[in-house]
Amino acid sequence: MEQILDKSDYITDKAQLSDYFYGSCKNRSDFRIGIEFERIGVDAKTFHAVGYSGKNGMASFLGRIKLYSECEDILEGEKLLGLKCPEGDITLEPGCQFEYSTRPFALLKDHEAAILEFNKKARAIGDETGITWLGYGIQPLTTFENIEMIPKERYKIMKNYLPKKGNHSPVMMMETAGVQASIDYGSEGDAMKKLRVALGISPVITAMFSNSPVRGGRLTGYKSYRALSWLNTDNDRCGLVSRKIFEEGFGFDDYAQILLDMPMLFIQRDNNLIDMTSMTFRAYMKKYRATMSDWMLHISTFFPDVRLKNLIEVRNCDSQKPDMALAFSALVKGILYNEDAMDAAWDLVRDFSWEKRNELRKSVPERGLAEIAGIAKELVAIAGVSLCGEAVYLEKLKELLSDNKTPADVIIMNWGSDWKKELKNLIHHTSL
Repeated sequence: MEQILDKSDYITDKAQLSDYFYGSCKNRSDFRIGIEFERIGVDAKTFHAVGYSGKNGMASFLGRIKLYSECEDILEGEKLLGLKCPEGDITLEPGCQFEYSTRPFALLKDHEAAILEFNKKARAIGDETGITWLGYGIQPLTTFENIEMIPKERYKIMKNYLPKKGNHSPVMMMETAGVQASIDYGSEGDAMKKLRVALGISPVITAMFSNSPVRGGRLTGYKSYRALSWLNTDNDRCGLVSRKIFEEGFGFDDYAQILLDMPMLFIQRDNNLIDMTSMTFRAYMKKYRATMSDWMLHISTFFPDVRLKNLIEVRNCDSQKPDMALAFSALVKGILYNEDAMDAAWDLVRDFSWEKRNELRKSVPERGLAEIAGIAKELVAIAGVSLCGEAVYLEKLKELLSDNKTPADVIIMNWGSDWKKELKNLIHHTSL
């Protein structure tokens, strides 16, 4: 591990670790919002998960995308694992879920246009190859044992390590899909306030966007089986970060200290990943000459419900159809890009204890809005005021909340009645 070529990348002072976050602060005029929208692919006839290889697998799908856009390949060895396109990046998750990341935009209407245009292309290729794309949080029929994992080295290491930490980690990796919103921050104080508020309301967001009640072709008893899987993945790197984040004085260095004590997964040398699951990053720095590239890779293996990087990622939402995906990003933008809205949202959850926050996080996969429907409605109202003309993107969410329902509740209500427990009806309901 001493074959580092770029000496300027060495970590010579621990201050460099938190300096990364300071260096990511932006002027408010440059604030944007990004959306990462994962999709589930199923065979249009059998409803089983689409694999990576084969004539109509995801590698072939990526190749066909290039017929519609001038894209640059994302390769690992000779394996095509994604594309960098003018309108956004396309990458594959471990179980062949595919993620479309739009370019950051200031306006939600630009996200809407990008998502709808991309969905149109994906549908056209899906029609050619017999793939149906779902805005749904989990594979509805095929479970992880029968899903082909993409040939990406980091996922091989994770697949070997994570089951030792949580028995639902294979479900999380191979079956689930989500929607993620990314926002900017202007200073350490701004970042910490956004992180605290976003984590504080994160169980409510998980509940509002629950959309994975059917797995293995049947109701599971959970409204978000995806959220359940995250509860049992790896408590060293998932969850609400730290109780200290909800106290005054928490800053970039405190966040870096948490990451220093988190077990590592791997480092990269000469285009190869080296398994480092036996030590924390703090121990690694004491034994080896660590680099900022190592630190950046380590940060990417932290999976809390809201994550601080060079931006803030709100990442605890099941995949949705476009109207609800846009409602999610509108909610995030409306609350976290307005000081008054942040204060009002924080007031709703300020008095929750650390224990209460974790109890909610553990209960919402099964109970959804049962305990927090009132808070959910207030959050949407707060976001609506700050969004002004963009509040129209909250309409579908408001419609559901008016009946204390989530997308999962609609599915559960129909499953045993109009749908007669037939999977084809769920596929039709969630297809993109």
